[in-house]
Amino acid sequence: MSGVIRFALRRAAAARASLVALAAFAGLSGALVTAATAVDAARAGRSAADGLTIGGSGSLAAVAIGMLALSIALGVALSTVEVARSRVGETRLLLARGVAPRWLVTMAVAETAVVTTVASLAGALGAAVLLWALMSAAPQIVLTATGVAVIIVGTAGSAGALAGRESPPTRAVAVAIATIVVVAILTGVATWRLLTFGVDPLSFLAPALLLLVVVAASTVLALAVLRMLSRAAARSRGLIVVTALRRLSRRPGRSAASMIAVAIAVGMSIVAASYISSADRLGDGPEALRVGADLRVVTIPDDVAPSAIADTARAGAAMGGRQLVASMPSTRSDRDRVPILALESDKLSQVMTAIPGVIDPGDWFERLSRFSDAGQIPALVSQDVADDLGLIEGDSLALDASSPSLTADMVIAGVVPVIPGTPGSRGFVVDLARLAVVSGKPVETNQLWLASDDPGASAALVERDYPQVVVLTPDPAVAADRVRQGSVLEVSAIGSVLIALTLLVLRGGVSGVEAREAALVAIVGAGRRGAATVVAVQNTTALVVGFVAGTIGGAVTAVATVPAAVRWASGSLPAAYPVGIQVDVPVLLVLLAVLLVGGLTLAWWVRLPRALARLVREDE
Repeated sequence: MSGVIRFALRRAAAARASLVALAAFAGLSGALVTAATAVDAARAGRSAADGLTIGGSGSLAAVAIGMLALSIALGVALSTVEVARSRVGETRLLLARGVAPRWLVTMAVAETAVVTTVASLAGALGAAVLLWALMSAAPQIVLTATGVAVIIVGTAGSAGALAGRESPPTRAVAVAIATIVVVAILTGVATWRLLTFGVDPLSFLAPALLLLVVVAASTVLALAVLRMLSRAAARSRGLIVVTALRRLSRRPGRSAASMIAVAIAVGMSIVAASYISSADRLGDGPEALRVGADLRVVTIPDDVAPSAIADTARAGAAMGGRQLVASMPSTRSDRDRVPILALESDKLSQVMTAIPGVIDPGDWFERLSRFSDAGQIPALVSQDVADDLGLIEGDSLALDASSPSLTADMVIAGVVPVIPGTPGSRGFVVDLARLAVVSGKPVETNQLWLASDDPGASAALVERDYPQVVVLTPDPAVAADRVRQGSVLEVSAIGSVLIALTLLVLRGGVSGVEAREAALVAIVGAGRRGAATVVAVQNTTALVVGFVAGTIGGAVTAVATVPAAVRWASGSLPAAYPVGIQVDVPVLLVLLAVLLVGGLTLAWWVRLPRALARLVREDE
């Protein structure tokens, strides 16, 4: 056993440069994920201190960590392959001397597992120490560090197992194709579950898998385009550009890994910038939808006059209302309990909060005050209830309500996205006075919607004089928290940029087959400088392809997932509430500029071996 250990140590010492790079990358990965988790934990603690309980915030953090894990898995796999690449000659020699391939695989897996485990946990611990102020979330950080170690060890072990043996090219191609097919199927299932059921142990990986699939497909198409360009440029007299395009398109090799890493970083930056801007633009709309006015007083007892509450609140305008419940046939269940909101519609324009593109109080008043047949009252219906019951404008519907118990016939005056102030922001809106006339029963108000220049002061006055009522006011902290939830996405995007730059640094060294090809280019007349320029042009082209593929992948992923992420961060925002896609251009430009400048610097920082002619003689 001691001989095996000594052999393993000598084998590791021979590849110490690659192992040190792998350890540094694993430590960086552990630090990045721990930092992302700590930032989100701090945000959650601040939200809890403010009394906010947003159920979907954990979902957004899980998606962000999943996307960062994609970059980590790719980077660790490539770093492990670099370790195996540095000892290709030694591996072939050992196999020729009769060493069992299984033993080499075991050695590779054990070596990478030890290095990555220690390095990732050390990086996570270092990040936790630097973020000592956030150590109130110590359990989350410990779990995150353990999860990072598991991800890195699993990825590195798999890569080490594959790199420790020599597979025929046909088998490698078959494995690659099968992997792409499996990942594509898994992506489809995960994306469907994400958009249908929200976040679960499978669907939280959907954005990362979707980004990976689109990026990989875009990269393959880009390589095909480069091959056509190389053929078109074959007749030109230039050597450098044609050679670079031909090498990159026909044998992408390590350049393909760099392209995908850059593309993932660009895509994650686009997703993060899209979420921040989209969440910020949503503003106070969800809170205005929840309350419906500057403030709303509910559960008013029968012995309290609503006008007295309005006087106490010193409100500029007041609108009485009552919420009823109707039992209706539904596709969701045998009977669906649908809210019916009866309001003094002539006060809508003065009291109800307008939300552009969602709620237009003036238009609602015009529709509710339309002339209708005797015995019918105009009603507005929310989009989801209309879809469920198959209602369109002009349809008639019998109303059988409770609390109070009454019956009436309604005619649909319009279909609106949502109804403010009701459970689930769904149901019907009718005029209070017309409902009482048509039903023949009095409908007393037990809600009061108020317009006030200072909702906080008005709410305090009402709560002081009428402690038996419940006062609802929009909370501006909810909108700020929704934007702050994107901080974990920003950290993940920054981490992906650092990971891509780290991989480009590892890619900067030219060795093996690439070094021999560069030597041939130099000998046939390009010279050492020309050979270095060919490699630099190839690296630059790969960087451009990565940016293009990442832009496509990021746009597709943002369109598919950002609206859902904004809804999670907003709590129970209805599906009919429109959430647009916006991009925070300054944040995106900063991330992309760092990646572009760093990538171009590394692309032209080419390190060729000193003795190029010796490499050619080795082939001979």
